[in-house]
Amino acid sequence: MELFLFLMLEADNQEIFDMVLHLTAYHYPENIVLPQGYTPPNLAVSTLYWKAWLMLLMLIAHNPGSLGSEAWNSFPPILRALMEMCITNDFATSSGTTDQTELQVAAIEKQTILEFETDLGAASTKTVITENNSLLLSQLTSLDPRGSTRRPPPAVIEQLRTLNATLLLCRSRQPNFLL
Repeated sequence: MELFLFLMLEADNQEIFDMVLHLTAYHYPENIVLPQGYTPPNLAVSTLYWKAWLMLLMLIAHNPGSLGSEAWNSFPPILRALMEMCITNDFATSSGTTDQTELQVAAIEKQTILEFETDLGAASTKTVITENNSLLLSQLTSLDPRGSTRRPPPAVIEQLRTLNATLLLCRSRQPNFLL
């Protein structure tokens, strides 16, 4: 009988959460000069942002003792909602947010991105940005990982479902975070 030993990526430094999410930050072009005193919003590239959450989820699933409890107890509600989806194997609902809250957060995010893109356009081409001609609206999201829970896009939910089925993330119950 053969014995297979699977080596996992071991981690115990909670700073990895912030480090990975920081990698998703959107950086506007260096040749753009923004108005004096203007502070651009914290934005992330959407695809990278959600991949980072999935990567962090896999990391804590394989390090429940060192990272899992910390993630559950003191890190963002987004991560907790993804963990809960995996543990319960229920991907249709997302805890921690209501439809009304999600709509409000999405509206504020949309307005923030449009204002930022307008400021970028004004600084470079004097173009007025609207929802119809925005290039950034579909590509960026707020980089506020400790903010309110956001419902992942359907493609991310599908990736999570696949990861849960293939990697059996639902078996990562040491400790059982739902109790």
